[in-house]
Amino acid sequence: MRYILDARYYLRGWHGAPSGLYDTQRRKAVFFDQALYKLLLKCDAVQEIDTASLSVKENELLKSLLNEEVIREAGRWDFLLEEQRYHAYPARYRRNVHWSITGTCNLRCRHCFMSAPHAKHGMPSKEELLNVVEQLAECGVTSAEITGGEPLMREDFLEIVEALLDHGITIPTIYSNGWLVDEKLLDALEARGLKPSFQISFDGLGHHDFLRGVPGAEKHAAEAIKLLRQRGNTVSVAMCIHRGNASSLRETVKFLASLGVRSMKCGTMMDLGEWSDPELADLKLSPQEELEVFEQYIPQYFEDDAPLSIMMSGAFLYEKDRDNWGVFYHRECASDKEDEMLSCPVLAHCFYIGADGVVAPCQGMCDCDFGKNFPTLKEKTLSEILTDSDYVKYSYATVGDVRRGNDECRKCEFIDRCTGSCRSTAIVAGDNYYGVDPQACYFFKNGWEDRIRAAAQPAFEAYIKRNPPEEKDGGRDDNEAAPCP
Repeated sequence: MRYILDARYYLRGWHGAPSGLYDTQRRKAVFFDQALYKLLLKCDAVQEIDTASLSVKENELLKSLLNEEVIREAGRWDFLLEEQRYHAYPARYRRNVHWSITGTCNLRCRHCFMSAPHAKHGMPSKEELLNVVEQLAECGVTSAEITGGEPLMREDFLEIVEALLDHGITIPTIYSNGWLVDEKLLDALEARGLKPSFQISFDGLGHHDFLRGVPGAEKHAAEAIKLLRQRGNTVSVAMCIHRGNASSLRETVKFLASLGVRSMKCGTMMDLGEWSDPELADLKLSPQEELEVFEQYIPQYFEDDAPLSIMMSGAFLYEKDRDNWGVFYHRECASDKEDEMLSCPVLAHCFYIGADGVVAPCQGMCDCDFGKNFPTLKEKTLSEILTDSDYVKYSYATVGDVRRGNDECRKCEFIDRCTGSCRSTAIVAGDNYYGVDPQACYFFKNGWEDRIRAAAQPAFEAYIKRNPPEEKDGGRDDNEAAPCP
C-alpha cells in the first residue's frame, strides 16, 4: 500500500529536533521518535508500505496518522509537493518572533520601559530589517508579531510586511498605540491577504493621555479600536495600572468591551526606562495596592457578566465563556519534575528581537543591566544565536534551575505551587535570571491566593449560573495559556 502526506503538512527538522511535522494551518510543528519518523518519510505516494512487516508501534502510528487525516491512501496520480519534502533548518525550533522594527515612537509615554521617547534603541535601516527577515526564514521561523516603539511610524512598514509574507512568515499580531491606524493601512494589509489582530494600548478611560504624554492619544486609540472592529480585525488591549487610573478599571473594561475588544491584560509597570524616573514614584502601586485593586474589581467584573477576557498581572485570569478561572502565578511542579518543566513554557517556541538587534527570550529582559548577557545580530547570525548561545541557555531554564538559583525559592513553603514565575521581573528586581520574582513571592507569602479565590469564586459561580458556558471543542495549547503578565 502507498500513502501520501496531506498537503497541509510539511516534513521539517531543526537543530536538536530533526524529526518534525509542520502543520501549515496551525502554524506549529510536532516532533516524532526518529525510528517512527522513518515511516512518515515513506508516505510520499511512491514507496510501498507493507503493514504486515511493521512493528506494533509503527502500525499504531500509521493508524493514528490515517484517523487524524495526516496521511491518506495515495491515488494513481498523487505526488508529494516539493515544499512538503524534508528540509532541515540550522537552528533550534522557534516558531514565533516578537520583533521590534523600530525603537522610536510618536508618543511620549511616561512608563516606556525601552525609552522610545528618547529613541534609545534607534531606527534600524530597511536593509537591516530585510536581512533579519532572510535570517528568520533560514531558521524556519514562521510567525512574526510586529512591535516597536511604534511600528507604523516606519515609511517602509509595508515593504517589511511584504518581505515577511514573501518568505512564508505570517503576521498574527501588530502592537500599536493606534494613532496611525487608518483605512489606508488596513486596505493595504488586506490587499496583501493579511488581516492581523492588533494590540492597542489603552491606559484608562479619561487617563490615557496623561500616561501617553500627548493630548488626543485616547481619542485616537478609541477610534482605532472602532475602525479595526468595523473592518473585522481582532483587538486586544494592554492597560498599565497606576495610582492615577486604578479607580477607572471597571468603567474602562466596560468601555473597551462596548467597542468590541476581545481581551485585555493589565498590571503595573517595571521600574525600567521612563518609569524609573523618581518624579513618577508617587504614581507607582505597591504589590499590595495592585492586588487590592484586583481584589475589589474581580467581583464587579463578574457582576458585569465578564465583558471581555482578562488577565490581571499573574493574580487572575479568565477567558470569557470558559467554565473556570485561574491564577497565572499558580503552576504546580513536584520536585521530581523540576528539571523537566521549563520555568516559562512560552520561551520554548517564542523569542524577541530588538530594534538594536538584541536576541533575548522576551522583550522585558533587554533594558536592565542583565540585558548585556544576550547576543545581538551584529555579533552573530540568528542561526548561531538560536543554536548555541547564552540566549539558548536562558530560554531553556527549568524550574529546577530557578529553585537552585536562589535560596529563597528552594526554602519556600509554596515551592509546590510556584515555578518561580516571571524571569523578566526577577532580573529587573535582582539582576539574577534564576532569582526571585518579588511580585509572585509577595502574592503567595501574604495569603493573596486565598484572598483572590474568596473574591472571585462566589461571583464566578453566580455569573456561571446566569451564563452557562457552551461546550467547546478542543483546548488551548498549554504553551500558549496566557501572555506574560
